[in-house]
Amino acid sequence: MKAQNNRLRGALLGMLAIGLTIAAAFPAAPGSAQQTEAEDGGFTFTIPTLPDSAPLLQNQLESLRDRARSDYDRGRAELAELQSAAASAYQHSQQWTVTGRTDALIGLDSETFSYTGGAHGNTAFDALIWDVAGDRPIGILGLFANRYHGLSMIDQPFCTALRDQQRERMGDIAEDDLWADCPSLDQVAIAPTGGDGVSFTGFRVRVPPYIAGPYSAGSFDVDVPVTAEMIDALKPAYRESFALPGG
Repeated sequence: MKAQNNRLRGALLGMLAIGLTIAAAFPAAPGSAQQTEAEDGGFTFTIPTLPDSAPLLQNQLESLRDRARSDYDRGRAELAELQSAAASAYQHSQQWTVTGRTDALIGLDSETFSYTGGAHGNTAFDALIWDVAGDRPIGILGLFANRYHGLSMIDQPFCTALRDQQRERMGDIAEDDLWADCPSLDQVAIAPTGGDGVSFTGFRVRVPPYIAGPYSAGSFDVDVPVTAEMIDALKPAYRESFALPGG
C-alpha cells in the first residue's frame, strides 16, 4: 500500500507538470483538421476531424504539430551536419485519434513512432481530455473531484491487468526483477474510451516500450472499465458523460 501511495503521489506531480506544459502551448486562433507530411517523407502528423464545438482543440493539436516539426527539422539537420547515416532514416510519425465524444468531453490519444538513430526506433503515447464547455484541456486529473482518489481507482485494476499481460509475454516476474513494479501513471497515456455521442465506459492506459518490459515485449494497452465508484468520484459536470459498460 505504501509503495502504491508513493507511486500515486509521483504520478500526480508528473501529470500536473505535463498539464502546465499543455496549457502553455495554447495558440490564439482556430485552424482546420489535416495531415502534415514533410517533403523528405520522414515527418507525418495526423489531426482527426474535430467538432466545431471545440475550436481551440484544433489549435492545440496544430501547436503540438508545429513543435514536433521544429524538433524534427532541428534533429535531422544536426545529424546531416555530422554526416550521420541516421539522417536519411530520421523519422517522426504521430497520429491523433478521437477515443470518444460526449456533449461535455472529447477524449483523444496519439501514437508516435520516432527514429533518431541507434538500433531501432521507438513508440510513445500521449492523451488529451477536452472540456467542451470551457474549450480547454483538463487531463485525467481534471475529471475527478479528488485527484488522488480518482487515480487510485484506475491504478489498481490497471496494475492487475498489466501484470497478466506481462506474464503472457515475459513469463513469471520475480519480486526483484527490473519490471516487477507497476509503472507510475505519469509514465503512461490515459484516455477515456467510448463512441461518437455516447457515454465513456472505460479508460485505455497505453504503456510504451521499456516502461513495463524490454523493447522486445513491445507496448501494452490496458482497458480499465468504468465503475459506479468512479462515476461517483467524477466532478458533477462530467458524470453524465460516463456510464457502466453494457449499461
